[in-house]
Amino acid sequence: MALISIQSRTHLASPVILAPERYDPRRQIKTQENEVVELGEIVISVKKMVKSSVNLGKCFVLDTSDAREGIVIARKQSLLGTEIGSTKKEVKSGDVIISRLRPYLRQVAFIDEEIPNANGTQILCSTEFFVLRSIDNLSIAFLVPFLLSNAIQEVLAASQEGGHHPRFIESALLTLPIPKSFLSQRSLISEVVRNSVQMYRASEKSMSNMVEKINATLS
Repeated sequence: MALISIQSRTHLASPVILAPERYDPRRQIKTQENEVVELGEIVISVKKMVKSSVNLGKCFVLDTSDAREGIVIARKQSLLGTEIGSTKKEVKSGDVIISRLRPYLRQVAFIDEEIPNANGTQILCSTEFFVLRSIDNLSIAFLVPFLLSNAIQEVLAASQEGGHHPRFIESALLTLPIPKSFLSQRSLISEVVRNSVQMYRASEKSMSNMVEKINATLS
């Protein structure tokens, strides 16, 4: 079924963007609630870039494949600051990261404090991630299930622009509407997310310990 969107010249995105995907009506989320808050009102998109340097010390670098279904799943080792390769973004515990590439891969993750091999390192990530950080001291872990929800995933998929490697733009992310009824439960939902990540880490550690025992037996 064809979709038609009519946009007047005065309402074209600056600077006079004519790309049809920018005006895809599927980019507008439909919510039954009138009271909403835009994502950009409760988070900032961190843009601090970090380049390879001898002054960085140890770094732990996250690629897009290291985030999935709300959790960092990396089992890699830390690197020296001179080994990080291309420019990266700064990440801190408590942040939420989301890849702007291929939303269907669900590359969203909460940055917890127990990522294996990341203790005592500076955590960095690919510039393909948007790094979301709370504008206050309140947890934004609740954003993980929000960003992974079907409605939001559909909006982000419709917001992709470009040819060979389509991406959604920052404004498409930061203007996502959050129902105030959902926002009022942020503390409870954030706690559930953090507990879920902790349980994953415990399972991860248990399996790792078992592998080490088998390694010792077979060596």
